[in-house]
Amino acid sequence: MAGEDHARQRSIMLPGFGSKECKAFLPIFKDCADSLSMKWMDTIESGNSQGVVINIRDWLLRGAFDAIGRGMASPTYYIFAKDLFNFIPVTTFSVCLQQVQLFMQAASKHIPAGIIQWLTDNGPGARLARARDVTNTVTNFAKELVQEKAVALLEGKGNTDAFTLLIKANMDANAKKRLSDEELLAQMRTLLVAGYETTANALSWILLELARNPKVQSRLRDEIRKTEATIRARGEQQLIMSDLEAMPYLSAVIKEGLRFHPPSPLSLRMAGHDDVLPLSKPLLTESGDMINEILVPKGTEIVISICAYNRDRDLWGEDAHEFNPDRWLDGTTDDKKLPGIGMYSNLLTFYSGTQGCIGWRFAVIEMQALLSTLVGKFEFAMTDKAKRIIRQPMIVMAPMIEGELDHGVQMPLVVSLASKDGEI
Repeated sequence: MAGEDHARQRSIMLPGFGSKECKAFLPIFKDCADSLSMKWMDTIESGNSQGVVINIRDWLLRGAFDAIGRGMASPTYYIFAKDLFNFIPVTTFSVCLQQVQLFMQAASKHIPAGIIQWLTDNGPGARLARARDVTNTVTNFAKELVQEKAVALLEGKGNTDAFTLLIKANMDANAKKRLSDEELLAQMRTLLVAGYETTANALSWILLELARNPKVQSRLRDEIRKTEATIRARGEQQLIMSDLEAMPYLSAVIKEGLRFHPPSPLSLRMAGHDDVLPLSKPLLTESGDMINEILVPKGTEIVISICAYNRDRDLWGEDAHEFNPDRWLDGTTDDKKLPGIGMYSNLLTFYSGTQGCIGWRFAVIEMQALLSTLVGKFEFAMTDKAKRIIRQPMIVMAPMIEGELDHGVQMPLVVSLASKDGEI
């Protein structure tokens, strides 16, 4: 979607994802992280005290979906998050959506859009059926939310969750800018389903890198422990936003994880008009010509490789293909050296411009809360299978084990209790 319709929808959604609004979700994210930690502690205590192998991605999907359900919908909707998670087999969900997406992309070149939509809604096959089930479940839930929150707002009882703010903004907008019921449901459905898997995948890859790099993991845990001590020294128990903002290495690890392992490997765009793109450096073509720009006619389909940009040595240094959080602390990523695109720290991970991810602040704060809690409480180590993990492009860049692709998405790590210096 682009143009006036996109601008209209984005203007309605923005109030729910401002800096102040997203920071207010921190207590919810911390509670979700604590709930996940308790599950892992129970698993460890009932198994081997030296550590147990946990498919962390499945559990991070639970935690991220809990955060989405409670932050987007309502603090009391954690039950929904768990129910819908159980409804969706997580090892096949990405594969299911990938197959549907590939079908629609391929068919769109040869079949009218109306027929494609009919096949998507009525066609045979287990994957199409599951995609419809997921869509119907989330749509029905979104309808209930719209009715419930609209009534609450009219009675002056609205909450501050993202969906309430979205519905309020839509109710306050003039008729020309207001979203239709169908548009409103589509946006809520997208936020519920799309938001949790990208965050869970990003956290999974970060924990894998911490398991691969014990010194980085230990350094991060030391910073977390110092912050915990600071919180106790002021006579408090709860982590607040200023605590997260005072942890530079936590921020560096998250930024490096988002750079090195962007959840979405690429982005598709179409030129809305004829344009000429300047190149950052001259390019030698197959015909032997040296060019400095590329003509892009209107209607040209463009594939933007987020992975390629995020690992470009000209931008990130000669070690761009290595996981190195220190690049965010030693001046390598100084804004003056980078092109100044992206929603967050010059990364393309959340896209850029008016098409950028509207929920990027929500995702970053959620990751800060979950990662600081999990690394503070647990130690992560490699398994033999984890050494064979490869990146498998789907809707997200999914972790799979070489030789076991038929087993679906996996991220098995050894998880053990970290030494205790006090907890928050």
